[in-house]
Amino acid sequence: MQDITFGFFTNPTKPSAVEGLLAGLDTVLSLGYTCCIDPQLVSIVKHDLPTIEEKHPDYILAFGGDGTILRAASKAAELDIPILGVNLGRIGFLSEITPDQLEYAISRLAKHDFKKDKRMMFACRVNGGPEHYCLNEALLYKRAFSGIVDISMEINGIPAGSVMCDGIIASTTTGSTGYSISAGGPVIAPGLDVAIITPICPHTLSFRPIIAPADAKMRFSMNSEGYISLDGIYTAEISRDDEIIVYRCDRQAAFVQFEERNIYSLIRNKLS
Repeated sequence: MQDITFGFFTNPTKPSAVEGLLAGLDTVLSLGYTCCIDPQLVSIVKHDLPTIEEKHPDYILAFGGDGTILRAASKAAELDIPILGVNLGRIGFLSEITPDQLEYAISRLAKHDFKKDKRMMFACRVNGGPEHYCLNEALLYKRAFSGIVDISMEINGIPAGSVMCDGIIASTTTGSTGYSISAGGPVIAPGLDVAIITPICPHTLSFRPIIAPADAKMRFSMNSEGYISLDGIYTAEISRDDEIIVYRCDRQAAFVQFEERNIYSLIRNKLS
């Protein structure tokens, strides 16, 4: 038996996700492997296990939908370890297996029989402040339900215009199948790293999504108060004329991949 440690993540507020994780945890423990857990699960898990901060895992197993996997992927990228998504949600673009495939997946992980699907990530700074990271998208949106905002942007120092809209999405290739696609953004083929700028409900017919180089530095400002949200995990208030910069960072999220995936078929099946 190899000395491998698996880290477990799920959304502790969703009973079905917790149930799936506990079943998976029992499976992995029964196979004789070391396990650690997200600190939010300490009061839920009956086993006396270390947290991920106390015991560095070799892999992270995320049980849930894409939101849970995004949060776990952020931690996996910070620790520079692969993540395996176990789909308990409805869409599951980021998941690789279903719960009944877990034991098979663990056997392949133990043998290092998989590929690493490395995904680019963005960093975001507001007014030169600390970096915050995202795998899917940085979302800039208005504070009030009614009305619109005027968002100006630059790409690599070149003015790219402004748009009256409800908000704007700067997404990675991974995020192209997230909020961006719902706002009319394009689907980007796997392996093609780009930055996608997609307006939300633009009040014009002349502004279309922009595809920029992956290493582009995107600068945004808006003419009213609003919010910045990164993957729906980190959210902060934005004031009028704050400078928001989004750019590719050195971190990458490495997803476990057992088989090649047909992203186009996946989109058709998941979103039809």
